[in-house]
Amino acid sequence: MRDMVPRGRHSIRDIPVPSHGHGRKPPSHSVEEDYMQPQLESRRRRRGRPRWLLIIGLAVIVLCAVAGLLLSTLFAGATVTVFPRVEQVPAPRTLIAKLNPTTGELGYQTMTVTRTASTTVEASGTRQVSRSASGVVTVYNAYSEESQRLIANTRFEAPDGKMYRIRESVVVPGAIKGANGQLTPGAVTVTVYANSPGESYNRGETRFTIPGFKDDPRYSKFYATTNAITGGLVGTEAAVAQADLNRASDALKQALSQAAQNELAAQIPAGYAAIPGTLQVTFSDLTQSPGPNGTAIVSQSATMTGAILQANNLAAAIAKESVQGYGGEAVAFADIQELSVASATTTKAGESITLALSGTPKIIWQFDPDALKNALIGKSKDSFQTIVESFEPAISRAEAKVRPFWEGNFPGDPKKIEVTVSTQ
Repeated sequence: MRDMVPRGRHSIRDIPVPSHGHGRKPPSHSVEEDYMQPQLESRRRRRGRPRWLLIIGLAVIVLCAVAGLLLSTLFAGATVTVFPRVEQVPAPRTLIAKLNPTTGELGYQTMTVTRTASTTVEASGTRQVSRSASGVVTVYNAYSEESQRLIANTRFEAPDGKMYRIRESVVVPGAIKGANGQLTPGAVTVTVYANSPGESYNRGETRFTIPGFKDDPRYSKFYATTNAITGGLVGTEAAVAQADLNRASDALKQALSQAAQNELAAQIPAGYAAIPGTLQVTFSDLTQSPGPNGTAIVSQSATMTGAILQANNLAAAIAKESVQGYGGEAVAFADIQELSVASATTTKAGESITLALSGTPKIIWQFDPDALKNALIGKSKDSFQTIVESFEPAISRAEAKVRPFWEGNFPGDPKKIEVTVSTQ
């Protein structure tokens, strides 16, 4: 039978079998597992999501708590807007101001400045003189708020024992009490003359005592100062024609008067106002000293005195006359320019002045912002109106804003409470 098979042919055994039918590596998973894999991944993601949401939620809560804490501490505060009582009233026609007021009366003080100027004039020959030195001194009252009258011939003693006298009576104003309770001495200027003629009484800057007050508490509180006392001479000096002296004096007076007035206005304390019609200027005697090349140096001093009063005291005096039920509360002018003092006359020398007034000034009641802050510290917002009412009649009404808005109490630190005033 083998001989019947043609050469070059093969039997069925010799036919090759494809390897992909039986020699293929089996798959690692089934079709069912391929279908379930996405669902398993989705379930795992769903199981992890609540954990992240919880973490995010906790983080938000912590941030809100921190933000609330910052708002409650760093940015906490309160703004209080106060509307004080305001009255626009007609000014009374007249008021009387006194140098030494009693309780409830309107008072005034005096201010004084002194200026000295010199000029050179031609001399014509010489003359024999016996002259006492003289000069302007400023007398101070640091003893009390009451004025003190010094009679004519009151003595002033220099440190070396030399005596000088005033020739006219003078009233030394009382001291001015400041907001801190300290006294600013009252002052007045006056010319003093040496007890005897001669150059030995000429002196520069000096402080004097008043011997008449010795063994009295006033002795250390009343004193006088001067920049210079000159003119004392026994001997020969350059002779100046009277006409030249008169011309020199006129020129000096004109310059001195304006200079003294300007300085007086510049020295008015804050919160005070000048009383028109009370300015007075006094000129000292001419003094003469030798100049170069046959000339003489002529000097003169001007003393300017004016009355001033505290603006708030004037507002209180007007309220007393024009506001029904006014009980002496602290008040001030909204604008003092709304009031005009048309004239001022002295009814009794050195003691009282009658003021003629016109206008309809607006008067504002005053309160202490610090006292209001202290009353609000740590208090509930519900008690705000009750606290404000305790400041009547100074406060008409008030509004408050507390930060943050959910805070129920005012801050415990007064620095975090801001008080503003509105007159609208």
